Amino acid sequence: MQTEDYKISFFRPTTQRALVNRNLTIKLFLLWAVAIFGFQVLLKIVEKPVQEEALLRFTPAWENVLAGEAIEQDYKIAGQSMVQAMGKITMSPDNYASLRDGVGWMLHEVCSDEVFAVIQQDVQTVNALREQITTLQDSDYQAAKEAVIARAAPALGIDQGSLLAQLLSIGLSNDMAGISDENKQRIPEIMQLHMTHNRSFLTDTIFLGFPFHYFYNAVLLLVFFIGLCWYYCYRIDRLHARLNFVERTD
Repeated sequence: MQTEDYKISFFRPTTQRALVNRNLTIKLFLLWAVAIFGFQVLLKIVEKPVQEEALLRFTPAWENVLAGEAIEQDYKIAGQSMVQAMGKITMSPDNYASLRDGVGWMLHEVCSDEVFAVIQQDVQTVNALREQITTLQDSDYQAAKEAVIARAAPALGIDQGSLLAQLLSIGLSNDMAGISDENKQRIPEIMQLHMTHNRSFLTDTIFLGFPFHYFYNAVLLLVFFIGLCWYYCYRIDRLHARLNFVERTD
């Protein structure tokens, strides 16, 4: 039967082929949506906040510092933990500045006045050069950073060849001796914010060398999408064969 009505509606199919195509498309779309968004919902359901090891070590050390009962090791632990937190790329400038003051305070407490004065001078040199250089490979800038690392890193018990040492060399302010009472109270909140992460068996399980949630989103969902496309083509080809449907090629 021929018709001059060429109006086509996906949601109101007028032929059996269009009806099967619509139903199949909707089913596959729902499978795709569940695979993506359902997994994210599952992550939220099973996740629990977990503190980083550095935060677990920081909390009692900082409490001792504020109570005036800290020993040298407490200052070092607090300083190391704050330097580690300063490496978080999502940190706001205000929070970063508060941690800088905290690290400077810890250095002041563990160093003699003579050594601290030299470190502060080296830090001022690094910060001044950073405003002038056009490349981070500048020899004077690198030499100034190494000078800060050589004195400040051992003072806080940080390995000079570690990433923490590099973060320390660029994370100190020119005025390191003082810290406001406001920052003393804010620092634990900042540490809690940036060093507590939601985790679960879905994030902790390692699958083919990657955390499972990462592998699922980066690889398995892609494979699943390709599988859905193949299945759609397979079902449509079977439908065409059953209905003796032939597409015109001219």
